[in-house]
Amino acid sequence: MTNEDYHFLKNGGEMGELIRSIDWSKTPIGPVDKWPQSLRIATSIMLSTPFPMYIAWGDDYIQLYNNGYRPILGSSKHPQAMGISTRETFSEIWNIIGSMFDGVMNGTAVGFPNFMLPLDRNGYIEECFFDFSYSPIYNDDETVGGVLVTVIETTENLKNTEKLKESNAALKSSEANLRNLISHAPVAMALFRGPEYVIEIVNQKVLELWGKTYEQVINKPVFEGLPEVIGQGIDVLLENVFSTGERFIANELPVNLLRNGELQLVYLNFVYEALKDSDGKIYGIAAVAIEVTEQVAARRKVEEVEERARLAIEAAKIGTFEYNLLDDTVVTSLRFDEIMGIDNTSDHNQYLAAIHPEDLLIRGKAFEKAYDTGRLFYEVRVKKGDEIRWVQAEGRVYYENENKPSRILGTLLDITEQKSDEMRKNDFIGMVSHELKTPLTSLTAIIQLANVKLKISDDSFLSGAMEKANTQVKKMTAMINGFLNISRLESSKIQIDRQEINLEDLLEETISEIELTVTSHQIHFERCKPIMVSADHDKISSVISNLISNAVKYSPKGKDIEVKCIVVDNNAQVSVRDEGMGIKATHIDKLFERYYRVESDHTRNISGFGIGLYLSAEIIQRHDGKIWVESETGIGSTFYFSLPLTHAS
Repeated sequence: MTNEDYHFLKNGGEMGELIRSIDWSKTPIGPVDKWPQSLRIATSIMLSTPFPMYIAWGDDYIQLYNNGYRPILGSSKHPQAMGISTRETFSEIWNIIGSMFDGVMNGTAVGFPNFMLPLDRNGYIEECFFDFSYSPIYNDDETVGGVLVTVIETTENLKNTEKLKESNAALKSSEANLRNLISHAPVAMALFRGPEYVIEIVNQKVLELWGKTYEQVINKPVFEGLPEVIGQGIDVLLENVFSTGERFIANELPVNLLRNGELQLVYLNFVYEALKDSDGKIYGIAAVAIEVTEQVAARRKVEEVEERARLAIEAAKIGTFEYNLLDDTVVTSLRFDEIMGIDNTSDHNQYLAAIHPEDLLIRGKAFEKAYDTGRLFYEVRVKKGDEIRWVQAEGRVYYENENKPSRILGTLLDITEQKSDEMRKNDFIGMVSHELKTPLTSLTAIIQLANVKLKISDDSFLSGAMEKANTQVKKMTAMINGFLNISRLESSKIQIDRQEINLEDLLEETISEIELTVTSHQIHFERCKPIMVSADHDKISSVISNLISNAVKYSPKGKDIEVKCIVVDNNAQVSVRDEGMGIKATHIDKLFERYYRVESDHTRNISGFGIGLYLSAEIIQRHDGKIWVESETGIGSTFYFSLPLTHAS
């Protein structure tokens, strides 16, 4: 199995490709198939987000990072940083960040805004600033496996802020220089004069920030030119600067501004600086601002992704497992072990021991089927102390070369309540169906006796009516027997009495019985060589009868029904083809579900409860066979089933 096959290593662009190309078995992290669930989840989240993130795993702090983090490394550190220790990659700053990493490994998260680090990332040392957080990545046993780093570089923003400070100093030199500086500044700047804060000077950047034209604001008090900021606390800030002369600095302050006719929430880094004349008297305020809305949104998006991932892991009631088929070991989540009622262990036999002995065969057959189909599904009972619980397992099989199954990743659900409801319903159906059989048996006897007496009667109406009544009683008997069989099947009371039978003879016998009552269609049986199978004579006969009866019900009178039996890959394969209405592709996958019926204008007047195909499928599966259908709307359908061959002659 290659790195390309692991779902948690998918996507991620260029860095995803780099991660998948590395032989991780040669690193302290070890081969991908041994990675703990926590590392897999963290890697999947990292590769699926555009925001800068990297993982430092284990005591050696081995690094994985995504496309968003790549520019932070520069040309000196990438791509060699992937898969090596953080200590080596950031040796020039390890004396600063090393203790932070160690603290996170002890469970203490850390984060700072605008944190300066002297990095050598392009062949020389440069001061770089970051908003960052280091968070612990917890394993299932609540130990810390590594550090998740989320980071946004703020170097350029701080450089701009420094430029603002330099601009503020220049403002004090002369008003002429001030006006010139404001007009040509690369950031938003304005000058408010007097206690009314009349807008005296603005540059293009501030007009863009405010969403105003020059004529809308020039020579107007701030709260007249920008009425939308009234009530947002700006007046208090301005008044404090104007009255005290104290500089005000805001970082990521939320402000609602009117843009394109709509109020928009923006985030600003800005400075209010008092302007003084030669006597030291305050005569105005200079405002310098940078919009950081996108930066704030990006950081919050990262925080949201982290929070969603954490809540999903904590809130999920689903157990997860990874079963290594090559060495027969299993890695499970805490929820999986809780459902199974055992302590965490890699010994697969302990999990098998928890399954009810009578259900081990069900699990075994489910695994055999999974190796062929790639999908695992089964429901079994488990022993949890003195309590019996029902669980449902689903999973996907992963293969090595030559399609050899190597591992299964899957989930486990506790379905005890659902199963209890189903059992109560089946018991009720079985009880009601059993109670109905007694009066129905009496009614059948009465009708049969009446038929005998009416044979010598001249009353043709009564004779015909009694024949119709007999037909309806047979239909009702078949329905009740179907419900009883479902009840027995799902309570494991239906038995398969295997014996060696000639499938050709069974087909001919069943078709002959059907032809006694079916005159509306021609049934053509294409005889085959004697084919021997180990099967329950009556139950396989009922499957054949059901498929032919359905072909009669769902095709127009006068049409042909073709029955064949052939040998395919050491299996006996029976097919029943009709010339009926056909089945839409959207219904085919559900045809063999219990009580499922295709509802359409053509089927509305056709009786049935969706029992026959469900029972047929269960019977065939209990014979280790397969059942399926091929159909085309308006042309017809062909139903197939196959049984393992004993021998042919």
